[in-house]
Amino acid sequence: MSSIAIIREHVESRIPGALTIYERQAPEVFPTGLVNVDRQIGGIPKGSLTQVCAPVSLTSGRTTLLVSLLAQVTSKEQFCAVVDANDSFDPESADAAGVCLSRLLWVRCSERGMKSVEQAFKAADILIQNGGFGVIALDLGNVDEKLIRKIPLTTWFRFARVVETLPTALVVLLTHSAAQSCAGLTLNMGASAQWSGSTTASHTRLISSVQFDLEVGRTRKPVQGARADFAVRPQWA
Repeated sequence: MSSIAIIREHVESRIPGALTIYERQAPEVFPTGLVNVDRQIGGIPKGSLTQVCAPVSLTSGRTTLLVSLLAQVTSKEQFCAVVDANDSFDPESADAAGVCLSRLLWVRCSERGMKSVEQAFKAADILIQNGGFGVIALDLGNVDEKLIRKIPLTTWFRFARVVETLPTALVVLLTHSAAQSCAGLTLNMGASAQWSGSTTASHTRLISSVQFDLEVGRTRKPVQGARADFAVRPQWA
């Protein structure tokens, strides 16, 4: 018997399984309903904190992703919650996109500035602690980056640890990666516009579609690709 085998046998006899390699199971996910996104990243993981990072100007892209996710989850008769720091959620658009509003809790923050951020985090904390939701979305997408940076990393860490024990996806919409290593999945969003109309007269040109790109900035599970894309078309297109 080789010396390595002898050492292994000795260690295993004292600490069973100490040298056994365990494969980490891939987490269950909620599909977003966006074909290209689900094909590349699989979906939004349960029991994990997911960041969707996009500049303030890309509100339609992150909103499309969130609303599509909510539509998928509420259609499976699960409850979801949106903590809206800037009172920007539009229930009529969500209803038109297939979200079951009777299974959606909308928390509207009445304060402004840092008080709004604190109010949003307190509301999210209560929802996470009580459980019972498939998706809890914390929308900080229109909050000034300077205010988000005041949130201590320990807060993100605590949220991530609590949600790990739940069959819940915690999705945070914001302008930059604030949760850092506490996030199980980080998606960075960019966009490019497609135009229609005359190329010589700018006032006659209209946006026919906007192509949004999602790049995986961080993940704890293997993905099929590092990028995914989806398009949003204006109603007049």
